[in-house]
Amino acid sequence: MKRTGFRPRAPRREPRDPDRVRSMPTVTPGAFRAPQPVVAAPAAAPKSAAQRNAHLRDMARGMPCLLRVPGVCTQDRATVVCCHSNLSIHGKAGARKADDQYSVWGCAACHSWLDQGPAPRAQKFAAFMAAHLAQVLEWRAIAFDGSSAPRDRAAALWALGLLNSQPNPGFTRVANGCAAIKSGAAE
Repeated sequence: MKRTGFRPRAPRREPRDPDRVRSMPTVTPGAFRAPQPVVAAPAAAPKSAAQRNAHLRDMARGMPCLLRVPGVCTQDRATVVCCHSNLSIHGKAGARKADDQYSVWGCAACHSWLDQGPAPRAQKFAAFMAAHLAQVLEWRAIAFDGSSAPRDRAAALWALGLLNSQPNPGFTRVANGCAAIKSGAAE
């Protein structure tokens, strides 16, 4: 649209009457509240301490892949690492990893699929939980195998104790955090 040379009209103002008195607005008592003191927001819930066991993570080297994702798994024992859960119920939050007792042995391909793969969350959840069941059975086998290294047994017992999946009623927790098995019947 082409502009015209005419100016837009300014709104007309009525001339002000100097004799006119403006009335002040009236305020009813209690219409305004007195300012309330600012109350601090409730404190955030403290984070639980991360449960870490370096030897439990190191035990994954050279072990079989327990994730066994069809079409993805290479079963290459040289690439097996400790794969942590991605579920918040297992302690995962933001940049914080899940606790070590919620981990499984997985090859590099399965670990990549679990963390960055395009599969639906429900499928990853099912694969991890099935692998974690197998992991608990592996830890039980290590914990109660007399030929296992003492450090391996202690790490497996540590994880089983935190998971409350200890089948031996003689299992106790020593004050320094190490696991021990009492000899004899349960007390």
